Amino acid sequence: MAHGSSGSLLRAAGALLLLLLLPPAPPAAASACSAKEFLHNGSLMEVQRCDGGALTITYKAPRPGIAQQGAGPGTLFFNGIEKPDGTITGQARLFSARCGIATYPVTGSHRNGIIALSGTAPIRGKGCRVVRHQNDYLLFTPAAPYAGRAPGPHIVPAQCPPGQIYTGGQCVPNSGPLVPARPFVPPPVQLPAPGSGDWYAIAGSFRSQAQAEARAQQLGGVWHVLHTQHCPNMTPGYWIATAGGFSKSQAQAYARSARRFGAYAKRCH
Repeated sequence: MAHGSSGSLLRAAGALLLLLLLPPAPPAAASACSAKEFLHNGSLMEVQRCDGGALTITYKAPRPGIAQQGAGPGTLFFNGIEKPDGTITGQARLFSARCGIATYPVTGSHRNGIIALSGTAPIRGKGCRVVRHQNDYLLFTPAAPYAGRAPGPHIVPAQCPPGQIYTGGQCVPNSGPLVPARPFVPPPVQLPAPGSGDWYAIAGSFRSQAQAEARAQQLGGVWHVLHTQHCPNMTPGYWIATAGGFSKSQAQAYARSARRFGAYAKRCH
C-alpha cells in the first residue's frame, strides 16, 4: 500500500510539473473601438466604431432644443452595424419630452468622412399614439473645424467676370488699370461651442443635397448641409447650406460673412 501511495504522489507531481511548463494560454482578444466627434443638426456627437463593425452614436453636447426633449451628454442616438463597404443599418431614436423615446430603423452609408442615414420616423399624436410616419434624413459631418477654436469662418475670395473688379461688395466695370480684387473680410468671429443655440446662418436652400453640399464647400469651415425636415418652422423638402446652431448674434455674424450668397440668420424650432 505504501508503494502504491508513493507512485500516486509521483504521478501527481509529474502532472503538476507538466502544467507549470506549458506556455500560458493567450488572453482573449479585446474588441478595439475608435471614437470620433461629428456634428448633427447643431449637436456635437460621438461616433464609436468597434471591431466587427458595431457602430454607436451618442450625444456629447446636445443643442438646447433637443436637450429639452430629453437628450443629454452620453444619451444613445443610434446603434447598428457598419459593413466594410461603408453601408450602415441600425436603429435611430426620436426624443420627446411628452412621449419619451421612439425607435425606428434607418439605413445609409459612411462615405468621404460623412455619415448619411435615412428612415421613416414615427409621428405621435394625442395619447402619444403613432398617427403617421415621415421621411427623416440624418446627416453627420466631422467636427474637426471646432478643434482648437479656429478664429472665424473660411472666406472664398469673390470672383468677377473679365473686365470687372470687386469693390464695395459687388462687381463693377473696370474703368482704369486692373487692380487686385479685395474680397469682403468679416470681423473676426470666435467659434462658439456646438449646441450653444438654435440659430443658424443659411446661405442657400436647394432641392438637391449635392447643390447644398457644393455651396457649403465653397464657404468651408463649419458650414455644412441640413435638411429642413429637422426644423418644423422651415419650408419642408429642402437642403440648406448652413452654419449653426449658434446664438442669434453669432448666426448673424456668419450670415454677414456669406452675404454674397444672400445669407441670413434664422431660428430652427
